Amino acid sequence: MGHCIRAVIGTHETVQKISEDWVCANEIVLPQGFGMVLLTNRLFEDIEALTESSGEQCFSELDFFDESGSELLERYSFHAKLAYIETDYFGGVGTQAGILYENGKVAIAPRRAPGTINILLRALGVWCEPGKDEFDSLGLWKYRHMPDGE
Repeated sequence: MGHCIRAVIGTHETVQKISEDWVCANEIVLPQGFGMVLLTNRLFEDIEALTESSGEQCFSELDFFDESGSELLERYSFHAKLAYIETDYFGGVGTQAGILYENGKVAIAPRRAPGTINILLRALGVWCEPGKDEFDSLGLWKYRHMPDGE
Protein backbone atom coordinates (compact mmCIF):
# COMPACT_ATOMS: atom_id res chain seq x y z
CA MET A 1 0.00 0.00 0.00
CA GLY A 2 1.05 3.57 -0.58
CA HIS A 3 1.20 6.62 1.61
CA CYS A 4 1.15 10.00 -0.14
CA ILE A 5 0.01 13.07 1.80
CA ARG A 6 0.82 16.76 2.30
CA ALA A 7 -0.33 18.11 5.64
CA VAL A 8 0.04 20.64 8.42
CA ILE A 9 0.02 19.28 11.97
CA GLY A 10 -0.20 21.24 15.21
CA THR A 11 -2.26 21.54 18.34
CA HIS A 12 -5.98 21.16 17.86
CA GLU A 13 -6.53 24.84 18.71
CA THR A 14 -4.06 26.09 16.10
CA VAL A 15 -5.22 23.73 13.35
CA GLN A 16 -8.85 24.47 14.15
CA LYS A 17 -8.14 28.17 13.55
CA ILE A 18 -6.74 27.33 10.09
CA SER A 19 -9.85 25.29 9.25
CA GLU A 20 -12.12 28.10 10.46
CA ASP A 21 -10.30 30.70 8.36
CA TRP A 22 -10.07 28.63 5.14
CA VAL A 23 -13.31 27.11 3.83
CA CYS A 24 -11.56 24.24 2.04
CA ALA A 25 -9.30 23.36 5.02
CA ASN A 26 -10.90 20.56 7.01
CA GLU A 27 -9.37 19.66 10.35
CA ILE A 28 -8.75 16.02 11.13
CA VAL A 29 -8.73 15.66 14.91
CA LEU A 30 -5.80 13.53 16.06
CA PRO A 31 -5.01 11.97 19.45
CA GLN A 32 -3.07 13.80 22.18
CA GLY A 33 -4.73 17.16 21.46
CA PHE A 34 -3.37 17.54 17.92
CA GLY A 35 -5.03 18.23 14.59
CA MET A 36 -4.11 17.98 10.92
CA VAL A 37 -5.16 19.76 7.73
CA LEU A 38 -4.40 18.15 4.39
CA LEU A 39 -2.89 20.73 2.05
CA THR A 40 -4.96 20.04 -1.02
CA ASN A 41 -4.39 21.70 -4.37
CA ARG A 42 -7.52 23.77 -3.79
CA LEU A 43 -6.24 25.07 -0.45
CA PHE A 44 -2.86 25.94 -1.99
CA GLU A 45 -4.66 27.77 -4.83
CA ASP A 46 -6.83 29.72 -2.37
CA ILE A 47 -3.78 30.73 -0.33
CA GLU A 48 -1.86 31.75 -3.46
CA ALA A 49 -4.77 33.90 -4.64
CA LEU A 50 -5.11 35.69 -1.31
CA THR A 51 -1.39 36.22 -0.69
CA GLU A 52 -0.52 36.87 -4.33
CA SER A 53 2.23 34.29 -3.93
CA SER A 54 4.14 33.26 -7.02
CA GLY A 55 3.77 29.59 -6.12
CA GLU A 56 7.51 29.03 -6.42
CA GLN A 57 9.18 26.26 -4.44
CA CYS A 58 11.11 27.70 -1.51
CA PHE A 59 13.01 24.63 -0.27
CA SER A 60 14.59 21.97 -2.47
CA GLU A 61 14.02 19.32 0.22
CA LEU A 62 10.23 19.69 -0.09
CA ASP A 63 8.45 18.68 -3.28
CA PHE A 64 5.07 20.34 -2.73
CA PHE A 65 5.77 23.18 -0.31
CA ASP A 66 5.87 26.59 -1.95
CA GLU A 67 5.79 30.25 -0.91
CA SER A 68 2.08 30.08 -0.16
CA GLY A 69 2.60 27.17 2.25
CA SER A 70 5.42 29.04 3.93
CA GLU A 71 3.23 32.13 4.33
CA LEU A 72 0.46 30.00 5.84
CA LEU A 73 2.79 28.46 8.43
CA GLU A 74 4.46 31.77 9.22
CA ARG A 75 1.06 33.35 9.87
CA TYR A 76 -0.43 30.59 12.04
CA SER A 77 2.71 29.63 13.95
CA PHE A 78 2.84 32.81 16.04
CA HIS A 79 2.70 31.58 19.64
CA ALA A 80 2.47 28.02 18.33
CA LYS A 81 4.38 25.28 16.53
CA LEU A 82 3.26 23.89 13.18
CA ALA A 83 4.84 21.09 11.18
CA TYR A 84 4.43 20.58 7.47
CA ILE A 85 4.93 16.98 6.35
CA GLU A 86 4.88 15.20 3.02
CA THR A 87 5.12 11.50 2.32
CA ASP A 88 5.47 9.52 -0.87
CA TYR A 89 5.72 5.78 -0.23
CA PHE A 90 4.66 2.73 -2.16
CA GLY A 91 5.44 -0.81 -1.11
CA GLY A 92 7.64 0.41 1.73
CA VAL A 93 9.91 2.43 -0.56
CA GLY A 94 9.77 6.20 -0.77
CA THR A 95 10.46 9.48 0.94
CA GLN A 96 9.31 11.66 3.78
CA ALA A 97 10.11 15.29 4.34
CA GLY A 98 9.03 18.23 6.43
CA ILE A 99 9.72 21.50 8.20
CA LEU A 100 8.73 23.03 11.55
CA TYR A 101 7.67 26.63 12.12
CA GLU A 102 7.49 28.32 15.51
CA ASN A 103 6.77 31.97 16.28
CA GLY A 104 6.48 32.82 12.60
CA LYS A 105 9.90 31.42 11.67
CA VAL A 106 11.51 28.16 10.61
CA ALA A 107 12.43 26.31 13.82
CA ILE A 108 13.60 23.04 12.25
CA ALA A 109 15.04 23.42 8.77
CA PRO A 110 13.47 21.49 5.92
CA ARG A 111 14.77 17.99 5.59
CA ARG A 112 14.15 14.87 3.56
CA ALA A 113 15.34 11.76 5.35
CA PRO A 114 14.05 8.69 7.14
CA GLY A 115 12.71 9.63 10.57
CA THR A 116 12.02 13.27 9.64
CA ILE A 117 8.33 13.14 10.51
CA ASN A 118 8.96 11.62 13.93
CA ILE A 119 11.54 14.33 14.68
CA LEU A 120 9.01 17.03 13.80
CA LEU A 121 6.21 15.37 15.76
CA ARG A 122 8.47 15.01 18.80
CA ALA A 123 9.28 18.74 18.55
CA LEU A 124 5.52 19.46 18.54
CA GLY A 125 5.19 17.51 21.80
CA VAL A 126 3.83 14.19 20.56
CA TRP A 127 4.70 11.35 22.93
CA CYS A 128 5.10 7.72 21.98
CA GLU A 129 2.57 5.18 23.11
CA PRO A 130 4.15 1.87 24.23
CA GLY A 131 5.51 0.00 21.21
CA LYS A 132 4.75 2.85 18.78
CA ASP A 133 6.65 5.76 17.30
CA GLU A 134 5.22 9.30 17.10
CA PHE A 135 3.74 8.74 13.63
CA ASP A 136 1.82 5.66 14.75
CA SER A 137 0.88 7.23 18.11
CA LEU A 138 -1.07 9.91 16.21
CA GLY A 139 -2.57 7.30 13.87
CA LEU A 140 -1.14 8.98 10.78
CA TRP A 141 -0.89 5.62 9.03
CA LYS A 142 -4.68 5.85 8.50
CA TYR A 143 -4.37 8.86 6.21
CA ARG A 144 -2.74 7.39 3.12
CA HIS A 145 -3.90 9.59 0.26
CA MET A 146 -5.01 13.09 -0.52
CA PRO A 147 -8.71 13.48 -1.43
CA ASP A 148 -9.53 12.63 -5.04
CA GLY A 149 -8.46 15.32 -7.46
CA GLU A 150 -6.26 16.97 -4.90
